[in-house]
Amino acid sequence: MNKTGKMKTKEIRPSVVRLKKFFILPILAIFLIRFISAHCPLCTIGAGAAAAGAVWLGVSKVVVALFIGGFAMSMGMWFSKIVKKKYIPCQKTVIVLIVFLTTIIPLMPIFTAIGPLYLSFIGEYGVTYAINYSIASSLFGGLIVFSSPSLSKMITNFRKGKIIPFQGVIITLSLMIILGILIQFSLTNLRSGVITGSIERLTPDEFEKVIQNESVFLLNIHTPYQGQINGTDEIIEDWENIEKYMDKLPKDTSTPIAVYCRSGRMSESVAEDLKEMGYQKIYDLDGGMNSWEESGRKII
Repeated sequence: MNKTGKMKTKEIRPSVVRLKKFFILPILAIFLIRFISAHCPLCTIGAGAAAAGAVWLGVSKVVVALFIGGFAMSMGMWFSKIVKKKYIPCQKTVIVLIVFLTTIIPLMPIFTAIGPLYLSFIGEYGVTYAINYSIASSLFGGLIVFSSPSLSKMITNFRKGKIIPFQGVIITLSLMIILGILIQFSLTNLRSGVITGSIERLTPDEFEKVIQNESVFLLNIHTPYQGQINGTDEIIEDWENIEKYMDKLPKDTSTPIAVYCRSGRMSESVAEDLKEMGYQKIYDLDGGMNSWEESGRKII
């Protein structure tokens, strides 16, 4: 009770609330799956809406990919049983793969999370590869769903034929939820152990002070090239294909990155991408090179 006599309410962390909302969706989907008559574009759109909503709620894209992969695999396995007559060799496997891919590929733009993987033992200075963590996560989600029937059968044999109600559903959901929570709280931001990075939008005055620090990596991502701020470390004009340029970014995700473009719109989006890739401190020039020049500073 507080001084006014009113009952205090327990404070709940927003991230926990978001997780609860998101994890309810797969549970409802599994229990309502019997009402679905076929794998169709509407199913994919529905999954996409759920994925976009989860991302908006703050759930890691890698976690979203995990559940989308599980959803796609369950749809594939279910749909493969509808076609009773065998027309081609390995028909069920082919159907599962087609349904899985036609679900994952259209949704990929929603939950793609690309990050750096640095292998220090290759070559003299090591090699950095671009890894799509979401693809790996969706495959893992599919694998969980695919292997759950076998795991359920093993448990039933171990318990001498005894089956608990909804045993397969419980096993699948338990594995998915446990792994999803581990990803959300332990592997968020991909390689770093930090749950969230930070982005600061700076004025030209503030930005100039920041980039004077030698440890800050200055990145120009404007397309097409229209000049640069003095001291720029790297220019990436093809950010949509960033996986080709991962070796140009700092290998250490604790390295601060200052990013800019012409107007500030593109750099704002890239700053979010860098945060999701695991970089812990990102500075974004508000207004881009336009505001830099308007403040009396030069573009070279």
